[in-house]
Amino acid sequence: MARINILIAGVGGQGIITAGKIIAEAGNYSNTKVLIAETHGLAQRGGGVNIHVRIGDVNSPLIPLGKADYLVGLEATEVLRNLNYASRKHTTIIINNYVVRPVLPKVRLLSLQEVLDKLKGCKVYVIDANQIAINAGNIKAANAAILGFLYSLGAFEGLINEESFIKALKYESNIKAFKIAQVIKINGIDINGI
Repeated sequence: MARINILIAGVGGQGIITAGKIIAEAGNYSNTKVLIAETHGLAQRGGGVNIHVRIGDVNSPLIPLGKADYLVGLEATEVLRNLNYASRKHTTIIINNYVVRPVLPKVRLLSLQEVLDKLKGCKVYVIDANQIAINAGNIKAANAAILGFLYSLGAFEGLINEESFIKALKYESNIKAFKIAQVIKINGIDINGI
């Protein structure tokens, strides 16, 4: 059986943990093993949150350093904070074009372009998950949009089917965001190989 490692990162309130639970529930509907482990510090204060999602032939919920197949950032700078889980050659990075001021004082806010400059040499897709969520009728559906985009890239191929995701997403706005993200052209920047 195949194995997929996905690290999803963002800030408190973006539905990072919910995204992991949706994948786990969809895996359950597809009879596929999914292990998740969550890390969150000052999440209620806008601090960093990440969740390790391991699908398929896995025995531990934590992704080894450098072994993420997908690194997903619902907030762009959180990708940089979790880059040690990625391999510049093998990891696909998906970034929501959303940047939040750090909660720590005197920490400079990076622009999206500065984040992308630090990712040169990586396979990176930038999408506007927040706008997709708004178009779907609920700004909180950005996590569902990210999952739809991941699905369109083939991240869950042979492991979790679309019908299982639809069941796990439950709410109409989540399902709509998931489906919109599957069919969009890459909205933003693909800096693959730069």
